[in-house]
Amino acid sequence: MRNSHSSICFVVCMILILGSLLPHTAQAVQTKSHDFLKNFTWREIGPANPGGRITDIEGVESNPYIIYAGAATGGIWKTTNAGTTWEPIFDDQPNASIGDLAVSLSNPDIIYVGTGESNNRNSSPWGSGMFKSIDAGKTWEFVGLKETHHIGRVLIHPKNPDIVYVAALGHLWGTNEERGVYKTTDGGQNWQKVLYLDDRTGVTDIAMDAQDSEILYVAAHERLRDRFDAGDPEDQWGPKAGIYITLDGGQNWTKASKGLPTEEMGRIGLNAAPGKPGTVYALVSTQQTRSYRRGEEPQEETLDVNKGGIFKSTDYGKTWTHMNMHNNRPSYYSQIRVDPNDENVIWTCGSPLAYSEDGGKTLIIGPEVQSNTHIDYHALWIDPNNSDHVLVGGDGGINITYDRGKNWDIITQIGLAQFYAITADMRKPYYVYGGLQDNGNWGGPSRSRRGSGIVNNDWFPLSNADGFVCQIDPTDYETVYYETQNGYLTRLDLRNWGRAWIRPQPPRDKEGEEMEEYRFDWNSPLIISPHNPHTLYFGGNKLFKSVSRGDSWQVISPDLTADPESRYSAIVSVDESPLKPGLIWAGTSDGNVQLTQDDGATWTLLNDKMTGAPKSYWVKRVEASNHVLGRAYVVFDGHRHDDQDPYIFVTENFGKTWKKITSGLPEGSVYVVREDYKNPDLLFAGTEFAVYISLDRGETWERFMNGLPTVPVHDLFIHPRDFDLIAGTHGRGAWIVDNITPLQQLSPEMNEKDVYLYNIRSEVQWARTYEWSWVADKRFKRSNPPTGSMIYYHLKSEMPEPVKIAIMDITGTVVRNLEGPKNAGLHKVLWDFRKNPPQEQEGGSNQSMQRRFRRPAPMVGPGEYLVQLSAGDKVVNTKLVIEKDNPGYLGR
Repeated sequence: MRNSHSSICFVVCMILILGSLLPHTAQAVQTKSHDFLKNFTWREIGPANPGGRITDIEGVESNPYIIYAGAATGGIWKTTNAGTTWEPIFDDQPNASIGDLAVSLSNPDIIYVGTGESNNRNSSPWGSGMFKSIDAGKTWEFVGLKETHHIGRVLIHPKNPDIVYVAALGHLWGTNEERGVYKTTDGGQNWQKVLYLDDRTGVTDIAMDAQDSEILYVAAHERLRDRFDAGDPEDQWGPKAGIYITLDGGQNWTKASKGLPTEEMGRIGLNAAPGKPGTVYALVSTQQTRSYRRGEEPQEETLDVNKGGIFKSTDYGKTWTHMNMHNNRPSYYSQIRVDPNDENVIWTCGSPLAYSEDGGKTLIIGPEVQSNTHIDYHALWIDPNNSDHVLVGGDGGINITYDRGKNWDIITQIGLAQFYAITADMRKPYYVYGGLQDNGNWGGPSRSRRGSGIVNNDWFPLSNADGFVCQIDPTDYETVYYETQNGYLTRLDLRNWGRAWIRPQPPRDKEGEEMEEYRFDWNSPLIISPHNPHTLYFGGNKLFKSVSRGDSWQVISPDLTADPESRYSAIVSVDESPLKPGLIWAGTSDGNVQLTQDDGATWTLLNDKMTGAPKSYWVKRVEASNHVLGRAYVVFDGHRHDDQDPYIFVTENFGKTWKKITSGLPEGSVYVVREDYKNPDLLFAGTEFAVYISLDRGETWERFMNGLPTVPVHDLFIHPRDFDLIAGTHGRGAWIVDNITPLQQLSPEMNEKDVYLYNIRSEVQWARTYEWSWVADKRFKRSNPPTGSMIYYHLKSEMPEPVKIAIMDITGTVVRNLEGPKNAGLHKVLWDFRKNPPQEQEGGSNQSMQRRFRRPAPMVGPGEYLVQLSAGDKVVNTKLVIEKDNPGYLGR
């Protein structure tokens, strides 16, 4: 795939200087990797327009131009100009999942943040406790409550910011005692648990009376998430759930009952009217609660208190009036807000948005109040200075209205996309594809031919709903496969946007005969065979194979799950060895690891061979080796069992024996491991909090995060031609480390040489397209990689003089002279494909004008070049190739 032009003189030179980099042993590479790795930096590419789940949004009452937004998995963002531009302010903290944030009314520079979202989703991450800033988010301090895991609400005393209340839900997948209401009176130095019900019942919301700050209302919620990917938790109601009231700042509590449902309640949202003491609203759920969607009118039905909905109290919670049965999917939303200037005006979040001007008796639901914004709303703030100014956050990001919902501004400047899976095609420049939480499947370029870089319009959607796996035909980038939830698989032809629905269907022997039911996970695995691009493998409860691009399927396995009777058990990870067709590894959601070496004719269950492996845990990833036939890697994810430890295992002998390789990995689930195509000892792992790298085949790991914010990394992909590392983060979109070829070339030879010049990746001399100049600041734009070739070299010790680099064309003529650092370690120098700049004329009054209006040196053309590096008395050489771009029509 690289250009190659013969030349006698060039070939002679190259024969003298180039050697093969042979496979090497894991223990041989010795390097100060923390210094070595700083040369590799992550670059964000988007997308921003699909948004990402916002869990809280807060304006500053004294200055509504300042807004803070907390994301489920993307940290905290701040604007000081009413949403024109935004900056992340939580990127260097240990956790990116925001449950709730609160800005002090008496001192807006003081902010408290509770981590761990409270939305009970199957993909919800967990938090790391409470954090505090006293300088409006410039710096942060951890202030405790780590094991609360999920925080529903943070409430600051209106006059004393040292007094704070926290609603803690506790672990989502397990019981624990760190649930209830916590209070601090010294700014977070110490916390007192002022309400505790039991190890299953936490608190999801708190409201404070408008006049008396000792009066608090809290919503207790019992929930434990099931272990499998599906809808809402099966366990989300309980006898201790309900509304509890204190009149003395948390010393004593009573449970409200009069007018509320008499059966077990679920999640409840609360909000006290800021302008009316004693008035409080509740959004209550029970097992009978029905999700009303737009176009339906629940207020016209006969009210039934046990069906839940909107409740109102005007006597400090002593008695409640049932206003309406509207309450859409309570476990996922349950947010209600009262207008600070009118206690009868309320908003409820959900899908869709709802608005009432009569205390909830009648509602405006859907398009009339939400317009064409993304559905699924989780956060809402009403400007107390102007009730028409409302901020909303949801699965589609941030929306702002200045006319009370008639018209909306959608914020598209923030990259918060939540990728479940990531891949790339083979065009030039290559495009990245992946599936997003509740925002479908998308594709976008790894770089743009515009000098300004990648913008939102460069990305395009393939589908709606929840997006998951995408696969691209490596021989035809116009053929794209994508999946939405529960195995709904589609083949898309980008030439004409023609779609074929190709989900495997059970055979029907006779007309009318009941078909076998296949089970597919929420996120079902699909791979294209590395041996034939028309061959697909797709995982359900059984493994399916197609040799016709999905037009027909055959079943090549029995039910591979541990529990065939469970509707949730399914295959969740599949990989075929690139070294042997039909050697396939499969992992299931209930802990089975299976292997076939004969394309499904026979299968071997490997669990009993995996000493030290957890039982019944999600097999998040199986990765067949690119180098050794019997080698494979398996990742277990235990967070659904309330286990946050990392689990990676490797086998060298087709699963007969296994070794755990997690040294250096801290707490946090591992979601993916990737073995490099060129270097068998080079591994990458994506975890709940970071990307990790191993240079010794898993013996040790270290963080690989230069430029990448704290964020869950659900998938990694190494481009097989360009050797970029691509991360699909679940909260901050797609990121790329450009050109990991030096890592691929690590060898014992490097450590022995005083000067080591790495082979240089071929680069394209990209054509440039025109960009409309009058584009202002309210847009998403991210940088292209640097134009040119990156030259990497390693010095064993410091040199007496700077390193000299000469670049020669095929005739031996030097076209560019560069200098590099002389100190020991790995260094990189960029050649921008330009010749040596013209020399300035000495003297003269117009010398400064010469520098000001000097044109850049001319570009060289595509072809082969020789790079000669001189360091001390050492001279080393390598080849550099510039390819010609083939962009097609570049006009508009």
